[in-house]
Amino acid sequence: MDRTKGPRTDPGALVSGLAAKLNELELAVTRQNERFTAVIEVGSQLASARDVDALLRTVMDRLTGLLDAEAATLFMHDTRTNELWSRVVKGASIKELRLPVSAGIAGHVFGTGKTLMLGDAYVDPRFNPDIDRQSGFRTKSIIAAPLRHVSGRVLGVLEVLHRKVDAFTSDDRSLVEGVATQIAAVLDNVLLLEQLRARSDELAQRVRDLDLLFGLERAASSSDQQVDLLERILQTAIDSVGARAGSILVAEEERDSLYFRNTRGEKSDALTSVRLKTGQGIAGYVAMSGETVRVERADDSDHYDKSIARKLGVSIGSVLCVPIPGDEGRLGSLELLNKKGGFTEADERLAVLLAGQIGRAFASRQSREEQERKARMAAIGQMLAGVLHDLRTPLTVIAGYAEMMADEPAEPLRREMAQSILSQLDHVAAMQKETLDFARGEKSVLMRRVYLHVFMRELEEQLMREFEQAEAEVKVVTTYTGAARFDENKMKRVILNLARNAIDAMPEGGRFTLTVDREGDEVIFRAADTGQGILPGVADRMFESFVTAGKKNGTGLGLAIVRKIVDEHGGNITFKTKPGKGTTFEVRFPAGVSAD
Repeated sequence: MDRTKGPRTDPGALVSGLAAKLNELELAVTRQNERFTAVIEVGSQLASARDVDALLRTVMDRLTGLLDAEAATLFMHDTRTNELWSRVVKGASIKELRLPVSAGIAGHVFGTGKTLMLGDAYVDPRFNPDIDRQSGFRTKSIIAAPLRHVSGRVLGVLEVLHRKVDAFTSDDRSLVEGVATQIAAVLDNVLLLEQLRARSDELAQRVRDLDLLFGLERAASSSDQQVDLLERILQTAIDSVGARAGSILVAEEERDSLYFRNTRGEKSDALTSVRLKTGQGIAGYVAMSGETVRVERADDSDHYDKSIARKLGVSIGSVLCVPIPGDEGRLGSLELLNKKGGFTEADERLAVLLAGQIGRAFASRQSREEQERKARMAAIGQMLAGVLHDLRTPLTVIAGYAEMMADEPAEPLRREMAQSILSQLDHVAAMQKETLDFARGEKSVLMRRVYLHVFMRELEEQLMREFEQAEAEVKVVTTYTGAARFDENKMKRVILNLARNAIDAMPEGGRFTLTVDREGDEVIFRAADTGQGILPGVADRMFESFVTAGKKNGTGLGLAIVRKIVDEHGGNITFKTKPGKGTTFEVRFPAGVSAD
């Protein structure tokens, strides 16, 4: 037996085998080159991406093509809800998936941060088959890789699926990990960009809100009509959030109810007569509790009262209702209705700001009314002091005529004296009416035609009685004897107050001269005395209330009353004075009638 001879090898078969191996290696190298090139291209595309979502869909298509995979999902972590949500879904009928952060294979990979490759998902207890039941896809092989940033933070999970068992290789795993790394690097920048964009949008919304509030603040400072301002705020709220209707409801504590102060929208006019009991309906609940209600449908709220909508025949969809704050609790509520798609958190924030604006409008109005009330009470007190001041003249005349009547035997003279007393009592009644009218916020100037020769004759008689006890003398000059329109009783008060000041300025005697004249369309009264004159320190404040030159028993109201009456007649009063030489007051006002 020849041991040097062994089994013979067919050279042709050997060559064929080597060629097959070379082809296989060449195919493997080509495939690896393709995958390596694909990863490079994916990274380059992602790095220059502008529409990231569109590019991610392209990347997922390319990845499933390279792996011959049948489905793939890119899960992102939602930090607000702590869920994994499908940003991109490939090969499934479900548009969006949301999973608890620890659920299923994706949750396991997200939690551990390690890639997981399964040949048959259904034999692994971590697999959640519910998604297959929802999508109709039958999962077998899985590669799930974490989207890990260079910092180590896991942003999400890239999951690739196949219906066949053991469909993926270790090379496939490496490819998925490489693509996941590329995607993670880009998504970190994308998330930062999205946060910046969201922040920018939020700041832009804040700027718009501030612009609205600035406009309303400016309107509030220039508007005396609170109703007009509230109408503007309500319309602003409706327009800004896209509501179809809205109301401002105000609480009435004394009636334990709310009423519709301002309304806009369908059947809004009918709401003005409707009143809600405290706590009734969504608006009543919000006003009572101070809690905001925002629902997509009114029926979703336990506090919704259907009776009002049913009575008016309107349909209520989405509702946003916020409380109106006040200094001592809540004033009511701002209710916005029927926004298509429902109200958002941004709408709620704006509504809260506008409700605060409404509350400040109410507070400003209440403060203004309180100031006006205090000012009026002070003015009433001042007017009463003025009336008491001016009562001295008619009371002096009445007392004088009463004394004369007691000793006067002639009946005609007694009748004339009685008529004078009645005239003075009418003057007192007129002052009383003026005070009451002022207390009610009314102005009462009784303008009527007066003949100056008659007016000056009666005035001269009263002046004579004023100067009976004084050392000074009085002279009345009636240059103009025609007619004019003015309040006779009030103008008498003007002259008598000027005369009393003249008497006080001439304690050692002198002369008081009253003249009346007409220049063009104006009537002019001039009251001149030869007294001490007005001190420089007092002259600048002559017509202010409670300013006096130190006169005994002086109230400082006489010239303030004079100025007020002249102003009511549309006129003006001036004076000239020289120390030791005397003072002349000049009163001018429109005659109101043509010259005779």
